[in-house]
Amino acid sequence: MMQLTNDTYRILRLIYDEYQNRRKIGMSKTEAILFSYPSALQTEFLQGILEDDIADALTELSKNGLIKLYSDFGFLLKDSAIIYMENRLQNKVNLIFDIISKIVSMLH
Repeated sequence: MMQLTNDTYRILRLIYDEYQNRRKIGMSKTEAILFSYPSALQTEFLQGILEDDIADALTELSKNGLIKLYSDFGFLLKDSAIIYMENRLQNKVNLIFDIISKIVSMLH
């Protein structure tokens, strides 16, 4: 199971929301999955998040196979990230069941 820090998950959620907004206004998927470097993201939709924190999150997302990261820290949102976000409720339910299962097995 993929694990992301809370900060990175928050940024992924914001990126996914931006992707959805782009699709709603009629952008093609090919255009909607392309994102700029961190300082541009700050002005576009990640206001209030430090550029270094964005870069760290992008590195974490890249290591987890959710984005293709370019040398200028621009990136492409991969289908795996879109699928992950589309299934996030199921992911949370599965995590809860895993935790409950571990607790029950520890009690026996």
